[in-house]
Amino acid sequence: MKKINLYILIVLMCMSCADLDIAPIDAQSELNYWETDEDANTYLNTLYADIMSADTYLFLSALTDDAYTRREEIRNIGNGNYDPSNGFIMTQWSQRYEGIRRSNIFMNNIDRVEGLTDAKRNEYKGQAMFIRAWHYFLLTQWFGDVPLVTDEITIEEALSLTRTAKATIDDFIEEQLGLAISFLPETYPAGNEGRITKGAAIALKSRFHLYNGEDQQAADLASDIFGKYSLYPSYAGLFKMENESNEEVILDLQYVPTNREHNIQYSLIPPSEGGYANFSPFQEFVDVYTMVNGLPITDAASGYDESNPYINRDPRLAANVVFDNYSWTRPDGSLTNIDTSPNASPNGINFSSNTTPTGYYVAKYYDRTARSVVNSGLNLILIRYAEVLLNYAEAKVNLETFNATDWDNTIKLIRQRAGLTGTALDFPGADQETLKQIIRDERRKELAFEAGHRFFDIRRWKIAEDVLKGWLHGIKTDVVPEDDGYQRVDFKSFDESKHYLWPIPQSERDLNKSLSQNDNW
Repeated sequence: MKKINLYILIVLMCMSCADLDIAPIDAQSELNYWETDEDANTYLNTLYADIMSADTYLFLSALTDDAYTRREEIRNIGNGNYDPSNGFIMTQWSQRYEGIRRSNIFMNNIDRVEGLTDAKRNEYKGQAMFIRAWHYFLLTQWFGDVPLVTDEITIEEALSLTRTAKATIDDFIEEQLGLAISFLPETYPAGNEGRITKGAAIALKSRFHLYNGEDQQAADLASDIFGKYSLYPSYAGLFKMENESNEEVILDLQYVPTNREHNIQYSLIPPSEGGYANFSPFQEFVDVYTMVNGLPITDAASGYDESNPYINRDPRLAANVVFDNYSWTRPDGSLTNIDTSPNASPNGINFSSNTTPTGYYVAKYYDRTARSVVNSGLNLILIRYAEVLLNYAEAKVNLETFNATDWDNTIKLIRQRAGLTGTALDFPGADQETLKQIIRDERRKELAFEAGHRFFDIRRWKIAEDVLKGWLHGIKTDVVPEDDGYQRVDFKSFDESKHYLWPIPQSERDLNKSLSQNDNW
């Protein structure tokens, strides 16, 4: 197989039901399913489909100051206007626990399969442990304390679960990832692209410790995989179909044209190219991108020209964002300019309900080979080497030990690959507060719209009440005099007394009276 066949989904609806006395001879049941390597591998493949949906992967960024969405249930979270009945939040809870349920079934049955070598059995367990740890990591980041379930349970048991302290779940996550690291191989034979490796488990454990403020552990784990991966030469090319499974990718969500596709492209690209602006970058996000010399656009020496704002910018801006007069390559190879100026037909800001309210579209993830323009088999990267370098750099800054050598081994490499030049590559000095802001901005630019990085970052840094406050903007239109003529798009508010954690879904608490609620909800 060329990729993991995630689209092969088996129906095992009764795996946690009462035992049957007789196994039917004409169909697979719990009694005769777990017999062969193929049985175990097929079920294991279904766990991969639970890791994260393409919608979640993208739209977590629309809960931040990076992008606007028209999807009301998502926009309301970003605006602070939501409650425990929010549909997006309920979906995340149910999807994580469905993934945990399947992982538990797998772990409870893998030892029944005969004929597996110890190494193969542990390899399978390591993948399932990683996935189960991943689900709990997301749940604790979103909700804090949640029920810890590590076995198959009945409906009656599920209806009386209580929340487990996050610290206890963190211990479980650390244990699971530690075992996964010891069980997993560094590589797999050709034809197994997308499988979870030892490197993926180390990288996730580094992220886990960084998020928990355990900087030495995060730095040590990140350094363990230095040199085992490398940055792909082209930042823009990293996200193209023809470059999948390159040397930078540590783990990605696998998609296969026709058999398993996503359609996030529809929300990203201009209407003239077959899209609908349901995810539009904010001006505040665009402004983070420095000039190619590394100086911020607010620096008088940077060379920034507000009347020609996209010239000589960090090349990652053009790789991620479609701006006014952008040169767009169509599927047939022809070029067209995208005009996003006010009311320009057919792509201009606010020209119609299909066009961008900010004046920007998204270039990242554009797949020229997509079926019917928007159905794409492009893999979505969950963990890549650039993040590992950024994790290491942040942890070292937090430890106040980041130096010029660390700079050369992390931020300089990332900026060189991006195409920055001159002083942008020079070590800016050892002031740790200055370095901290540089690295935070670098994460925002480098990891744009990937798997919710910005969402998690602004919460763990406790800056949400600063960046999700007041108006966020689109391009300069001068329609109104406020905000120097930049288009007001979305008003944000964030209540630090409760919004750092999502509420436990009301639908779950209606079913289970033992589930407590987070503070102030």
